Amino acid sequence: MPVNNTGPSHTPAQTTPPPLPAATATADDDGISRPPKGASVPASARTAAKLNVFGRLESWLLDGKRAQYGTSILRILLGACAVAIVATNIMDRKYIWGTASGWAQPYREDSIWNFWLFKFFGASDPDWMLIAKLVLFAVFGVLMVLGWRTRIVTVVTWLMFTSLAALGPTSSDSADNAFRIMLLYSFLTDGSLKWSLDSRRRRIKAEKLSTGRRVSAAAGTLIPPWIGVIVHNLAVVAIGAQVIVIYLIAGLAKARGALWQNGTAIYYPMYSENFSPWPQLNHLLVANNLMVHLISWGSVAIQMLFPLLLLNRWTRRLAVVGMIAMHAGIGIFLGLSVFSLAMVAADVIYVRDSTMESISNWVRCKWGTNARRQKKPYVQGPDDAANPDPA
Repeated sequence: MPVNNTGPSHTPAQTTPPPLPAATATADDDGISRPPKGASVPASARTAAKLNVFGRLESWLLDGKRAQYGTSILRILLGACAVAIVATNIMDRKYIWGTASGWAQPYREDSIWNFWLFKFFGASDPDWMLIAKLVLFAVFGVLMVLGWRTRIVTVVTWLMFTSLAALGPTSSDSADNAFRIMLLYSFLTDGSLKWSLDSRRRRIKAEKLSTGRRVSAAAGTLIPPWIGVIVHNLAVVAIGAQVIVIYLIAGLAKARGALWQNGTAIYYPMYSENFSPWPQLNHLLVANNLMVHLISWGSVAIQMLFPLLLLNRWTRRLAVVGMIAMHAGIGIFLGLSVFSLAMVAADVIYVRDSTMESISNWVRCKWGTNARRQKKPYVQGPDDAANPDPA
């Protein structure tokens, strides 16, 4: 029998390598599981994903409340707007709403808000009563910032501001319209989910319930929770749509103007006394012709392209940051603080909760690290044995 000199007479057992771990699906911010990047997806699965648009919309609408950080920031900035309105107009109250504003009575009679629901502020109110009502309006703005009984406070603030705008129709402008619209939408959202006294109260109540302690509360809610989720999410959609309409109309209107076309439109309001809270700063900004052209053309471009920039993740961030920067410039250089705050509050709706949580965690970690460095405990060394008191 021939002998095989190349190895042992028995056949070695063939070992197979362990199978690769299966790719796990990941979940995006909308809660829908998707395969990881690079994994092969069957054609049938891709077709089903394309046809499942209604399912994705349904999931976005029903799975939970969206833009929790955005609606909370909206609440805070709108409350700040109410305080700013009182602070900037308290000295001229008589001529706008008080006893010296009788010349505006014909305009008040033609106002669409001229009925009993918006009669909190009255032209016949004495000055002390007008001051008291304005202070009360500012107090409700502070309560909005703090997030105390948010829905009730928001609707009362909306009623009070609409009454104030109806009393001074000649002093109202687009800033008042934007503020009033955003107040109404904010009432429909649950703006107390973050950074509010309401969320703190709910958290304490949940802790008491988890420990079995008795909590004095109503027996139950009359409205099912899923209805509140739908109303909140639809209000978020309405805010986003309103912002798109405002920017698109403003961009198209500017594009028709000759001054915006030649890039010099921003130059003239910078030199107007009515829009120059900081004249030296305004003059410094428009001293460069290139800067004037870039600001003029850039504001038109970003407003007209705003809906398209929202379609991509990275361009959406660029659009939101650009619009916030534009409104910050309007508030600082042109003095339109209320309009700027209201529009910045609406722009934040487009920032995802995951992005806000990442920013919040980064700030918290950074602040915590700095705090630990500042409060580093004293460690006794070997040389301190003879001198226990280092001072």
